[in-house]
Amino acid sequence: MEFFIRKGATLPLLKMQVVNDGRISFEEFMTTLETASIFFSMVNTENGVTKISSVSARIVEKTNMDPNANPEYYVYYRFRPSDTNRSGRYDGEFVIQTETGTLITPIRDRLFINITDFS
Repeated sequence: MEFFIRKGATLPLLKMQVVNDGRISFEEFMTTLETASIFFSMVNTENGVTKISSVSARIVEKTNMDPNANPEYYVYYRFRPSDTNRSGRYDGEFVIQTETGTLITPIRDRLFINITDFS
């Protein structure tokens, strides 16, 4: 996944959908997410220097218009100006810590944050 944000900006929010992996029931999964601790980290891909290390992130449930639709959850992080003060390409990840273990997302693809000088 590629995410772009301007240098010095705090918006847009970085958000990623959390998908139930099918190992537990959906109801149990929702309860687990509601009590989870969520963190965001970001590392410069060019030199390996950590820019953001385990900073608190949040989770939100998407409001669906269809009352029969399964709920969707998104983890998100709002950048601070100091997070985006240097342009470059960064590798990002969300860590979701629950009573049953730790989940690092994204699972399949990498999350690249591109901080650009121009929009």
